[in-house]
Amino acid sequence: MIRRPVVSGKFYADNEEELKSQIRNCFFHPVGPGSLPHGWEKNEGPIGLIVPHAGYMASGPVAVWSYWKAGALVKPSTILIVGPNHTGLGTKLSLWLEGAWETPLGSVEIDHDFGRSLMAESNGMIMPDTSAHLYEHSIEVQLPFLQFLYSDFKIVPLIMTDQRVEVALSLSEIIKKELMGRNDVLVIASSDLNHYEAHEVTMEKDNELLSLILDGKYRESYELSQEKRITACGLGPIVAVRNSFESMEVLCSTTSGEVMGDRYRTVGYVAALLS
Repeated sequence: MIRRPVVSGKFYADNEEELKSQIRNCFFHPVGPGSLPHGWEKNEGPIGLIVPHAGYMASGPVAVWSYWKAGALVKPSTILIVGPNHTGLGTKLSLWLEGAWETPLGSVEIDHDFGRSLMAESNGMIMPDTSAHLYEHSIEVQLPFLQFLYSDFKIVPLIMTDQRVEVALSLSEIIKKELMGRNDVLVIASSDLNHYEAHEVTMEKDNELLSLILDGKYRESYELSQEKRITACGLGPIVAVRNSFESMEVLCSTTSGEVMGDRYRTVGYVAALLS
């Protein structure tokens, strides 16, 4: 089954050359890293990323910080992308298992062997399901960045509808088992942070949340989100992927206000490296 793009022309350009130019511009945006990925310092094991998933005009300059770093550390054969469910469709943990995903930059095949192995380890928690993915953007928007960066890789797209902390921690144990002995796997948590408040308010909330996640205080991060109404849409994917690795380095943390200029109704974004 081929998954066609649903936010092409909305979240990012729908023309190949325009999209490549848009991605390049993200790297050289004042909020971006200021250069294209370069160099090669092979990492000894798999790495993970936390990446925002809004339109490129808003979150792209933050997102490319993660890809700028990843480009120097890993040349993955498989990329597991864990995103939240914005549509409400599908199962609790929905895995797209067969076929390929298309973007204006071409198609990317599914690593069905890796996906089946994830399912086997999950004891029924992860289910094969396409409906959660059909109109969901949180995984799709990562693909053009990855295609810009890498030439030969497969993906494992996993959508979390059930983002309870217990589910996220259980998923992280499954991911850890799949990563053992591998240095050719990249794992991505796709999430935006606090939504639709002033830049200063969002930064304060996001900094508190990220501090707990950095320290591995995951249950406390859920409690803080509820108490202070921190509307991070992918806290489940963040915790699942963060807990699959030992360390976390924040590469860039800001809001759409710094990227686009409207500092009154912003969305928070973070780019982070996990190893």
